[in-house]
Amino acid sequence: MKSKLYLFMILISALNFAQKKEFNSAVVKINRYIEGSLVTPYSEDNVPLVIFIMDAGAINRDGNDRMSKNDTFKQLSYELAKEGIATYRYDKRLFKMDGLGIKEHEISLDHYIEDAISIVDYFNKNGKYKKVIIAGHGQGSLVGMIAAKGRADGFISITGNAVSIDRVIIEQIAKQAPGLDKSASVAFKQLKENGRATDYDPALESIFRYNLQPFMSSWVKYNPSEEILKLEMPILIIYGDKDIQVELVQAEKFKEIIPQAEYLFVMDMNHILKEIKGGRLENHKSYNEPHRKIMPEVLTGITNFVNQ
Repeated sequence: MKSKLYLFMILISALNFAQKKEFNSAVVKINRYIEGSLVTPYSEDNVPLVIFIMDAGAINRDGNDRMSKNDTFKQLSYELAKEGIATYRYDKRLFKMDGLGIKEHEISLDHYIEDAISIVDYFNKNGKYKKVIIAGHGQGSLVGMIAAKGRADGFISITGNAVSIDRVIIEQIAKQAPGLDKSASVAFKQLKENGRATDYDPALESIFRYNLQPFMSSWVKYNPSEEILKLEMPILIIYGDKDIQVELVQAEKFKEIIPQAEYLFVMDMNHILKEIKGGRLENHKSYNEPHRKIMPEVLTGITNFVNQ
């Protein structure tokens, strides 16, 4: 009798554990450049898949860099799984540079686009997802909209710029260091025409240093406002009014050219989708506070868009 009771208790415990666990997570390698985390809900039905593409720089699949940890896209993946939506988030190929012997000057935005296309093709061929949506954050918005054309079932731009990166940088410099914007304009002109910039103020070295110029040259040739017009699919565009990296004017520019898209404006939300009630100090601190939760409006907005 005791052995039967013991077995019954084990079965109950196992059942409770299964009920508490709400999703599976596995590492999926697409090719030698790309691997990431596939998070799937427990479901026997085909579910939709969202592919997340990260922002500029060494931002890993979770939304973190070497100096900060906010876990934005790790959190978002887990929350979407609870809503019945699978996600795939991945590290850009720059994380493979040392292992594969890739030099900084050998990486371009076109490589990021190729990698995103490879990921979409991989999951489309897999055939188990009822739809595939691309969601790009910041720079990932531009990469995602180019990769989505003719391949994805929908596109989500999360705090992305609507104008080319040279215009963004020049406008930012004009506000922060008036006078340097003229030097930046000349350098970008040279970059576009010759593939190299030689005449620029030393203060702009972080933007135009020699080994970074090939990447900047590949990036500056794309205009998000032109690329997004090539998409024939549902589009969701998300911004927050506490974003200190991408201004709301970018949303206004998108709205002028694609008014038919869905727009989600979240009050008190910053660039990494967290709530900010205070000023810039709180905003900056949030980038290294993984305990902050994703704004619920974002989760609801993405869930509704994906399931429509």
